[in-house]
Amino acid sequence: MPATAAVPLGTALTAWRHCRYAGKPYRHRVILTLGGLKGGVGKSTSAVFLATGLARSGRTLLVDADPQGSILGWSERAGAGFPAVIAWPVRDLGARVAQVAADYRHIVIDTGPAHEQLLRQALTVSDQLLLPVSPSLLDVREIGRAMQLVDDLGPIRLPLDVRLLLTRVRTGTASARDARTGLLEQRLPLLAAQVGMRELYAQAWGTTPTDLAEYDAVLAELQAPVPV
Repeated sequence: MPATAAVPLGTALTAWRHCRYAGKPYRHRVILTLGGLKGGVGKSTSAVFLATGLARSGRTLLVDADPQGSILGWSERAGAGFPAVIAWPVRDLGARVAQVAADYRHIVIDTGPAHEQLLRQALTVSDQLLLPVSPSLLDVREIGRAMQLVDDLGPIRLPLDVRLLLTRVRTGTASARDARTGLLEQRLPLLAAQVGMRELYAQAWGTTPTDLAEYDAVLAELQAPVPV
C-alpha cells in the first residue's frame, strides 16, 4: 500500500487504545454501529447480515440512520423474518436509541456516508464501531477522518471497541494483500475475517439472508474477548 495512504500515527494509536480498553468478554447485549464517511464499501449490506446473525440470539433492532433509507426499503421488500427496522436519520439519534435500548438484546445502527453528525450521535450510545473499508487507496484515506472522530469522542464515550473490516475483497489479488499488510503495519484494529466480492451479497437485497457466509466469522471475531 502506498505510504500516502497512511493514517496519521497518533490517530491510529489512539483509536487502537480505545479498542484495547474494551478488553472484556462479549456482552450479552451489544449496540453495534456500522460507520465510516465513505460510501460504496458494503456498509448497509454488512449491517443487515450482522443484524440477521445477532437476531438468532435475541431480539434485535436494526436502525437505518442513512437518509437514503436503503435498509428500510430492503426490509419492506424482504417481509417476514427480517430484523425489526426503524428509520432514524435524525439529529437526536443517540437519545432515541437510548430510549429503546432496554427493549432489545442487540441494536445495529447503520449510518450513511458523509453524515458525520449522525455517526457522532450513534457513537454516544454504542459499544462497538465497525468500519468497513474496501482495499482501495481512496477508502483507506477516509479511515483517518473516522478515527479522528473517535478520538474527539474519547473523553465522552469510553470504552469504545473499534474494529476495521475489509470488504469487497478480491481474494488472492495484490490490492487485497497490500491493503491488509498496510493497515496492520499502521497498527490499526483490523479483523482477521474479511468479506469478499461475492454474488451472494449482491443478490441479497430485498431478502432475509439465511446464509451469513463470511459474516459468521465476522460475528465470531466481534464477539470474542479483545486481546490486552
